[in-house]
Formats: sequence, structure tokens, C-alpha cells
Amino acid sequence: MRAKIFLYLVLCIILIFSLAPLIAFLHAAIVGLSEIEGNIGGIEIILEFLKQIPGSTIAKSLWFTIRQSFASTALAISLGLPGAWLAARFRFPGRKTLLSLAAIPFCFPPILIILAFICYYGKEGLLPTALSLVFGSRGEYRGILYSFWGLVIVHAFYNFPIVVHQISALLLRIPNTSFEAARTLGARKSKAFRTGILPWILPGIGQSAGLIFLYCFFSFTTVLVFGGRAGTTLEVEIYQALRYRSNLALAAVLSIIESACALLGIWMLTRMQSKTRGTVRDFGAAHKLAKPKGKQWFLIVLYEILIIVFFIGPLFSIVIEAFTVPASLNSPERFGVDNFKRLFTGFQAPLTGAILSTLKLSGIAALLATSIGILASFSAFLAQRIGKKSMLIDLLMDLLQWLPMAVSPAVLAYGWLFISANHIATYALIAAQALIAWPFVSRTVGASLRAIDFRIHEAAKTLGASPLRAFMTIELRTILPSVAAAAAFAFSITAGDVNVPLMLGMSEIETLPLLLYRLTAAYRFNEACAAGLVLGLMTGIVFMLKEKAVDVA
Repeated sequence: MRAKIFLYLVLCIILIFSLAPLIAFLHAAIVGLSEIEGNIGGIEIILEFLKQIPGSTIAKSLWFTIRQSFASTALAISLGLPGAWLAARFRFPGRKTLLSLAAIPFCFPPILIILAFICYYGKEGLLPTALSLVFGSRGEYRGILYSFWGLVIVHAFYNFPIVVHQISALLLRIPNTSFEAARTLGARKSKAFRTGILPWILPGIGQSAGLIFLYCFFSFTTVLVFGGRAGTTLEVEIYQALRYRSNLALAAVLSIIESACALLGIWMLTRMQSKTRGTVRDFGAAHKLAKPKGKQWFLIVLYEILIIVFFIGPLFSIVIEAFTVPASLNSPERFGVDNFKRLFTGFQAPLTGAILSTLKLSGIAALLATSIGILASFSAFLAQRIGKKSMLIDLLMDLLQWLPMAVSPAVLAYGWLFISANHIATYALIAAQALIAWPFVSRTVGASLRAIDFRIHEAAKTLGASPLRAFMTIELRTILPSVAAAAAFAFSITAGDVNVPLMLGMSEIETLPLLLYRLTAAYRFNEACAAGLVLGLMTGIVFMLKEKAVDVA
């Protein structure tokens, strides 16, 4: 009975925390619309408003959102699959580095990747400079960034490491029995691959594709910077409706359409995850990696050159630009630390304040997200132990974990802004970022809890340990490294987030991502790279601590 009371209490807390901003936003939108439309009430307000929205505007934004998401996902899969195959089959220099690139989408904020691509692919970037030395005048290079395919390339290179990491892990443990049987019966390698290996990895490919599609579907900062000429996504339209038109009703309609599409994608993703878990149970031990021979070396070197030139190159350009001091009247262009000095000791010393603000706000948001995530994971774990009577609670907890991925961050941010006392943006920022980050904590801790053998807990109770002591000595000790890892992960997510503070239009406080965005918008790229290097080091160090905690577990 006590366990069920605890479960319902936790469920109510998370329901309120998750749904309160949505209800507040929709209420504000309906109230604002009723003031405009007069005495019309109820559903008539919404119907009247829908008549006023140009269908072409929504259709155009939706089509561009879906088109760029599909193209970005397809390119990311195409880039990642060869790397996954090579990393799962061969032992070669740079293999561990290739696999470690999977941390990039999580520990490197999108605004930092945007800056890296500008510094590398832009008209004054490192790549066109190198091309001008080889092929002629730099003026012949028109650039590719500010176009549809430029946006797709940025998304694909940002997300392809996810494919390399997830698919290589599957390929490494796939049993060779079906493949070898097909080869024994005379099948060619291509046919043996289609019949003996492809069915095993298709669910994993679908899962990776679904995750990348959702990331690209809700992409905001990247589209805001690179997609303006090609088109705008639903997320950017929502931002513009809130920030520049103060049209809550239009933002609400756009967010409902966006959430409906996202929920369909999440449903497909969960189906793929269940299939992946089913195939993983049948996997064996990891294969021994072979030493490459002949053409295999050529393919490995070719792929590594591709990654170094087109992916590592943009990241390396941040370091170069951060230490490059632009030419002035008194001195030519040179290397030095003047960019950092200006940010630390210049007018108002913006970098110091931004670092302190990021540590403070992201620390509080990460602590809140970790607390809620731990409560959610424990309640789901307890519901599974109780059995069928708590299946509904377990299902609701699972659905609530997907909610932040199906709702626009702008809606969550403004919803919390309406709820917060005196509409203070910092409160809304902390709450919205915690709401976005807690599902990652819950999944990390929940996976650790599910790995615990329940028989050990029962054995401890049989030997005379109380339920509390058994929990403290077994479950808690087992999951502590995962809790530390989840907290570090939450901090990394919140510290690098520019979407929520940018949508809130914060002016009273400036975080590192906001400073980075402001410097980039002002074309102060060298100083932006210096600030970006500080942000990358901050999130990267925290992420490495997370990985170390997982290794300890």
C-alpha cells in the first residue's frame, strides 16, 4: 500500500511539472484570442482563428521541416554506416577516436557546431582559403552553408556519429551463423549480407534514423542561422510568432501540428527500440577485430580522410580562430591570446559573467532534472516489481519521458514564464531546461536499475537485512555511478542550450551560449571562437567525467 501511495505521489509531481507549462501556454493563447475576437467563446474561438491562418504558410513550413529532416537523416545514415562497419570489423589507428565522436552531439552544443562550420566552410573560412591556394581566387567560392543543402550537411555531420556508435555496437555482436550458412550454400557476399546480417541491424538503423529525424525536426538554432534563405521550419515559425508577433494563438496551432508529427515519429521510434531489444538478447560475445588487408586499408584511409577534412576540420578551426588575433592598424594578423583577454578584461568582461551565469543556472537546472529523473526511474522500477497492478503507472512514466521530445521548447519556456512569479525569465529558463533534461536522467538511472539482479536483493532480505538496508547496500550502491553520470549529462545539456534562453529573449542575464550567439551574430568570429572554446571545454570535461563514472559502474 505504501509503495502504491509513493508511486501515485511521484506520478502526480511529474504530471504537474510536465503538463503545467503546456496548460499555462494554451490558457494564455485562448485568453488572448478571446480578447481579440470579442464575445465568441469555446471552440468557436479556435475555429474562427483557424480561418484566418493562411494554409499555405503552415503547409510550406511543415513541408520544409519534413524535407530537411528526411534529407539530413538520410545523409547522416549514409555517412555513419560505412564507419560503423569498419569500426565493427577491423582494428586500425583512429578507431577509438571514430567511436568517441559519438559524444559530439551530446557534449558539443549546436551553437558551437554552427560556429565551427562558419569558420571552416564560410567565404573567409579555412576550407575556401585552402581551395583558393589550389584552384585560384577565393572570390570563385560562393559557399554552401546558407542554403538547403548547407543546412542538411550541418545536420548530417553533427549527427552521423550516433549511427557509427549504435550500429557498430550491433555489428560487433551479431552472430555469424546465418551469414556463414549462406556463404556455404554458395551465396555471394552481397546476398549473404542481405540475408544474414541486414535483418539483425535494420531495427538499429531505424532507431538511429528515428532519433536523428527528431533532432533535425526540432532543430532551431541551426535552421535560424543557415535556413533563412531556403525556408523556415515549424520551430522557427513558432519562435517568430512569439518573439516578433506576440501571437500566442498562432504559436499554439503550429506547436500542435509539430507535436502531432513528433508523436508519430516517437511511436515509430519506440517500436524500433522494442525490436532492437529483442534482437540484442540473442547476440553473442563481441567478435575479434581483424587486421585490414589490401583494399580494406584503402577504404579505411579514404573514410578517415573524409571525416578529418569535413568533420574534424570544422572543430579544429575553432581552436585556430580562437588564437588568431585579427589585423589592426598597428599590427598584422598573428597568433595570441588577445581574444581571451578582451573577453575576460574588456568592456564589462562578458566572459566571466557568462561563465558564472552558466554554472549557476545550469547547475540548478541539472540538479532539478536529476532529482525528478531519479524519482521517475525509481517509481518505474518499483512499478515493475509490484507487477500488473501498476502497469498503468509504468506506462504513464514512459510516456512522460517522451513528452519533452514531442513539444516545442518555445512552448515549454513561455509556459513556465507565464507560471513564474512576476514572469521572471531566469525561473522559466531553469524550469524549462530541467523539463527537457530529466528524461535523459531517468533513462540512464532506469537502465542501471533494470540491470540489477532482483535475486540478490531477496537474498539480502533472507539473511536478515531490512528492505531499507537491502536497498542501501545493493540498489543504491549499484546505481550511484549512473546517478553521477546522469547529473553530469544533465549539466552538459543545460549548459550548452541556447534555444530556451534565445526564445525567452533574456536581457537581464547572459549565459555562455547566448554570448556565443551574440558574438557570432555581430561577426566577431575570433572572439566567438574563444568563448566557444571555453564552452566546449566546459561541456566536454563534464561529459568525460560522465563517461568515467559509467566505466566505474
